[in-house]
Amino acid sequence: MKKKNSDIQYRHEIKYRINGGTYHVLRQRFAAVMRPDSHTDGGFYRVTSLYFDDIYRTAYRDKVNGALNRKKYRIRIYDLGDKVINLEEKIKNDNVGYKKSISLTKEQYYGILAGDSGFLASKEYEDTAGADFFASDSVVKLSPAVIVDYVREPFVCAAGNVRITFDMKIAACVNGIDLFNENNIYETVMPDNDLVLEVKYDRFIPDYIYRMLTGIDTMQESVSKYIMCSDKISLY
Repeated sequence: MKKKNSDIQYRHEIKYRINGGTYHVLRQRFAAVMRPDSHTDGGFYRVTSLYFDDIYRTAYRDKVNGALNRKKYRIRIYDLGDKVINLEEKIKNDNVGYKKSISLTKEQYYGILAGDSGFLASKEYEDTAGADFFASDSVVKLSPAVIVDYVREPFVCAAGNVRITFDMKIAACVNGIDLFNENNIYETVMPDNDLVLEVKYDRFIPDYIYRMLTGIDTMQESVSKYIMCSDKISLY
């Protein structure tokens, strides 16, 4: 899977920090009119991502400072398996963003982890997240920053290409940077009863879904798992 610039689809993203009570109310609402993501096992899956940052901590500082235009790189796996290993570039332009992604082999993953991204300079990766990663790495040296881990419950709706996710048990790995290390130790970064609700869509949200979001006991806020987990490991 190699998503190029010609494949880019800008999407809106809204985030909320919610408590367990709000989660149960909203979950019932969404489950009645949306369908679970087909990639889930029993409605949930585990997401584990290794984020990268440069020598100036640009990704961290841009997010904290609220820069309108910013980007970050990560390598993501699911349910701690190696069947799917994606290198992703997430770009934010004002109030919309998009994501480019390529698939990696485990050998390629460990090459990047060791600081060797040269294979991404080949024509095969031209105009992809891989080429962008190599270019950034060549100029400002990208290095592993933090592993972010959580459990996700996703719901989808074809109209508006809406995707709503509940992310829970958000945790940072406090003792390493290898996604596949069985000895990784994770520590949560939010109270046990708190979750992150994300709403993503292309051009519109159907009215019946939008109305379900009204009247909830929360406020829209720029919740960043990357920032919370980075701050967590800085304590060690």
